[in-house]
Amino acid sequence: MAVFFGVGSSCTLSAVDQARIDRIVADGLLIVPVVSSTASFSTSVPPEIAHLNGISLDDCGAEFERLAARVLEGLGLLRERRRLFISYRRVEASGVAAQLYEALDAAGFDVFLDTHGILRPGEPFQEVLWHRLADTDVALLLDTPGFLASRWTEEELARANVSNIQILQVLWPGQTEASAAAFSSLYPLSMGDFQSACFLGPAARLQDTCVRALVDQVEALRARAVGARHSFLVREFMLEARKAGLTVQSTLDRTLVVSAPSGTTVLVQPVVGVPDAERYEILEKTRLRDAGMGRTYSHAPIVLYDQTGIRTRWIAHLNWLNGNIACARSVSLIDARTWLGTLTPSVVP
Repeated sequence: MAVFFGVGSSCTLSAVDQARIDRIVADGLLIVPVVSSTASFSTSVPPEIAHLNGISLDDCGAEFERLAARVLEGLGLLRERRRLFISYRRVEASGVAAQLYEALDAAGFDVFLDTHGILRPGEPFQEVLWHRLADTDVALLLDTPGFLASRWTEEELARANVSNIQILQVLWPGQTEASAAAFSSLYPLSMGDFQSACFLGPAARLQDTCVRALVDQVEALRARAVGARHSFLVREFMLEARKAGLTVQSTLDRTLVVSAPSGTTVLVQPVVGVPDAERYEILEKTRLRDAGMGRTYSHAPIVLYDQTGIRTRWIAHLNWLNGNIACARSVSLIDARTWLGTLTPSVVP
């Protein structure tokens, strides 16, 4: 991928830079234009990339968190789906929750807020909520004085911890860190962060500068959060593989190659969140790329996922796919030991 900084007074390029732009465009690679102001976008970038959506320096984040995240996405090191879950007590934080929902939505996040979610009549609300939490990058916890007084908010916090989901804990004035939030980053609020003396209820609103700082915090935490969940998935899988007498190698694009003493090899793609058809497509393209370079595998590639919190009906759907498509199959972390045992028949799972 590439980043084009169109922040000068002219977008006239040298012959070398023009050749680079032409090559990147011809190869169909991702290129992100960064400009001083989107108002002058058309005069800040060359015509070859004027059709692309750009970002202003002010919108890159205080320490370029948003741009860094986009670079990681372009390199395939961070998933492009930007999912966020807001956990709060409605009677105390509905105003701030709605305000943050709007700001994060504008920043490109797919935000789950219970009052804004799309739930059809008859849907099991709590099951859908846990499913969405399992597929989130960061949980934004609005820690108001009565947050843990609600059984549901307390359970959301416990579920996030069990699923290794990173939490950005926003502490209301007078609140202290929740002992149960083992994976928290803290953002303490003061009374000055609110637009008025009202800091609880639907009328409470944060200052715009505070909202922007929280969006930057989410961006900064997101890459680390997804990386931590990926590392947990890989670590647990490798432990089971070694117990089964198998070796596991990690590639630069974070896929795994499992090898048995018999010569059997399998390509495994650890997936953070809920597996979907796009994951299968990416894995199949990886397999075809490897085949083009002379690397072949003994079995269909595997999508490895953590089943914690995922809806039973979705896991049933993944099992149906396993029996009806040949290009790839999925294996949950809880079933990894049994599946690894099939690669080494002499080992009892």
